[in-house]
Amino acid sequence: MLFCLGPINEITSVVGGTALLPCDIVPPLPNDSVILVIWFKNEVTPIYSYDIRGKHSELASHWRDRELLQQRGYFRTITEPATLALDDVRAEDEGDFRCRVDFRRSPTRNSKVRLNVVVPPQMPTIIDERGRELPSVAGPYTEGSAMKLQCVVRGGRPKPSVSWWRGERLLPARDMPSPFPNVQKSQLLVAPLSRSDLHSVFTCQATNSALTSPSSARVSLEMHLRPLSASILTERQALSAGRRIEVDCMASGSRPAAKLSWWLDNQALVGSVDKILGEGNVTTSTVRLTPTAADNGKVLTCRAENPSLPAGVEEDTWRLDVFYAPALRLQLGSNLNPDDIEEGDDVYFECKVHANPWAYKVIWKHDGRIVQHNPKAGVLLINHDLALQGVRREQAGNYSCFASNVEGDGESNAVPLRVMYKPVCRAEQRRVYAVARLEPAKVTCEVDAYPPPDSFRWSFNHSGAGDAAVEVPEARYSGGAGAGGGGGGEEAGASSTLSYAPMTELDYGTLLCSANNAAGQQREPCVFHIIPAGRPEPPLNCSLTNQTTGSLEVECEEGFDGGLPQTFQLEVFDLESGLLAANVSSRWPRFLVEGLRAGRVLRVHAYALNAKGRSEPFALEGFTLKQAEKRTGSPVALELTPLLATLLGALAALLLVDLEMR
Repeated sequence: MLFCLGPINEITSVVGGTALLPCDIVPPLPNDSVILVIWFKNEVTPIYSYDIRGKHSELASHWRDRELLQQRGYFRTITEPATLALDDVRAEDEGDFRCRVDFRRSPTRNSKVRLNVVVPPQMPTIIDERGRELPSVAGPYTEGSAMKLQCVVRGGRPKPSVSWWRGERLLPARDMPSPFPNVQKSQLLVAPLSRSDLHSVFTCQATNSALTSPSSARVSLEMHLRPLSASILTERQALSAGRRIEVDCMASGSRPAAKLSWWLDNQALVGSVDKILGEGNVTTSTVRLTPTAADNGKVLTCRAENPSLPAGVEEDTWRLDVFYAPALRLQLGSNLNPDDIEEGDDVYFECKVHANPWAYKVIWKHDGRIVQHNPKAGVLLINHDLALQGVRREQAGNYSCFASNVEGDGESNAVPLRVMYKPVCRAEQRRVYAVARLEPAKVTCEVDAYPPPDSFRWSFNHSGAGDAAVEVPEARYSGGAGAGGGGGGEEAGASSTLSYAPMTELDYGTLLCSANNAAGQQREPCVFHIIPAGRPEPPLNCSLTNQTTGSLEVECEEGFDGGLPQTFQLEVFDLESGLLAANVSSRWPRFLVEGLRAGRVLRVHAYALNAKGRSEPFALEGFTLKQAEKRTGSPVALELTPLLATLLGALAALLLVDLEMR
């Protein structure tokens, strides 16, 4: 059956919305009316009827196809034109609809409506380069890398268009082929990524009608960023060795937070304390450092790293200036043999000073005594060196150098100087031996030498003439290299003892002793005189040192002992009575005499005694002080003898001198 249809109305509706399909039911002739309206789907299938035949319009009957329309359709005549309202539009509702209107008198009218149903696309899906579906975050990416995202849109009628946006800015994208007709793909490439792209929001948008809001999905860009800077915050000042200091460092710009490490030259330092500030892009670190002298000039490094970016490293360095007290090392000149230095050689020492800041004072010591610059004596202090020109044996000993700076004082090691010299006679030794006939005497010859002597030689000259000396057989004396030779530069001593007994008068004379060592033969022999033993000589220089009412003290010097051990004796006589008042013996010529009567004038005799007898006396006069007179009603006259007056005058003079000295 063919119908004559007018132009086709196009109606567009969205799935889930309401479609109003128009139908003109106004009669073409006056006094005419509608009696029946029928809606067809796809020309032949009736889906809805509006029937007012034999009824009032308000009582018209409505019929609908339950399978297709259910309760979704309703024909409304109060609108102009009348419309078939189709609620909850479905995709299968799309198609051609025909409205047939029957009038009482006028011919039937047919009109056609094409319903286009818009099916929105599904929510887009964003996929990254590795094929992972991204719910909300893309990345993390690194600076300079490329972000390649793909947006997949399924469904939608008509075919949706897919676009990418960054904020409100449309981004260029490339459509990708898809093996499925209902799937659309669009690829977004952003390269190279920069720090400013962090947290940027990228939106994939799919739209196929102005009647619907676009379907969209969005992701926020996450990035791993290298540190922008690392800075040591502590003031770069000179440090003191052994004094602990805290050094602070700060790094910024890293994402995630930077990891800070400390290095001293190529050695890692441990024990630092790290803190993350703000949103995590600022990290601080504090390390405790106790520098040593060996750290002077080393480079302290604060290194900031992003663990996710091995190549993203920032550093700040500090070359340490460590102050430390002088450290010294003393040595003999490099061309000197310390075991072959003889008197007269030139010797020099080198004092190596390591100090920061530089030492402002260097001094030298010899056996603990300060060495002064003295060119006339051959002692030269030049910079940090000490030179001894024509060294003498008394300059042997331990040498050390000392240096000072603002950090303190330093002392070097001690370097012994050993000066080789030929044997010489020791000054403090017995030179005269008084010996009786047939009496053996032990004559000891002591010499100073370095190294110690390895042999001695004795000879005898009864006339004292050197050319008449007779060699003494070695069997008669003993001794050789002595103990204590050579340590620390001290003079090495050795001795030889000769047992000698005069047999006749011709056996009295002079013994000569000389020694030999590695430095050579002793130049001047030691001379010992063998004389006949006799009485000792009197004590010398005796004097009264203290006098009281009941005591006095006498001190003397020893005279020649006659060649035998001697003792001493003091006799005190009362001049008025002529009697012996005291007799005192002593091993030494010093006497304390007590128990004397007060106010007595005394004569004192000092003697030396040995096995041969007693010496002549050393005589002097003295007195004991008088006790104070008791006071009575009348003065007592004191009659002075001439001798007593003289003694009292001398006493007054001595007291006056004593007062002046005090």
